[in-house]
Amino acid sequence: MAAPFLYTRLVASLSADVAPAAVDAVIDLARALGAELQAVLIEDVAALALAELPSPRAFDPRVSLWRDVGRGELQHALELATASLQRRLEAARRSGLHMQVTVAHDLAGSMLREPALETDLLVVTEPADPMARFVRPFAGLLDAALSSPAALLYLPHRGARGSGPIAGFGAGVATDLAQKLARALDAPHIEIDAGPGSVRTPSLRALLPQLHERRVRVVACDRAALGEHPRQTLQDAGDRRLAVLLAPVSEETPPR
Repeated sequence: MAAPFLYTRLVASLSADVAPAAVDAVIDLARALGAELQAVLIEDVAALALAELPSPRAFDPRVSLWRDVGRGELQHALELATASLQRRLEAARRSGLHMQVTVAHDLAGSMLREPALETDLLVVTEPADPMARFVRPFAGLLDAALSSPAALLYLPHRGARGSGPIAGFGAGVATDLAQKLARALDAPHIEIDAGPGSVRTPSLRALLPQLHERRVRVVACDRAALGEHPRQTLQDAGDRRLAVLLAPVSEETPPR
């Protein structure tokens, strides 16, 4: 395998219902960076508990209604989804990707059992179900990842755009990350006008329309750019199929 570029290991959280496009995006990124993939399969404890109830009910987004599910139906669906995900990862391993796969039963500790190294990139993938993005286990996992000082990539449930430029703004480290990622992906790099020089911390939310118009696939910034509601800002970016790369906290430039 080629020498790692930018990061030596990707630690990616993957729920059972993760969209195939997001899994493929994680695999492609690991290959592009020459990095090992540490895939953490997150077991939805709440869903498993629901499956054990005598008369469980599930929300069907196709018709926006709650419906009764047969006893064991939800359990079976989860098992099928997990098996499908594992087959996809195993195919990538057979094709030569260096990978480790673990199953996590808890929330915050699922991908943060060990302190992240400077050469680690945490990857949080959105669940395919929009409702699942606002509740546990995903909400707790994202909060834990945001609290980690490690570099963090927030990946939309459909994966980032397959083409388009890489952009960076804010701290010098974020701009440098954007340039390096663009080289790794063989993609163009663009600079984003984040506003007047007097602006201390450019807002990612305010820049989303511009980033969408320019069809940016990954934007690099620091955590301060997420504003007072980091989770909502990241989800808004995900709705535009924009991946967000957050610079490591230890390297972020403090506000002047």
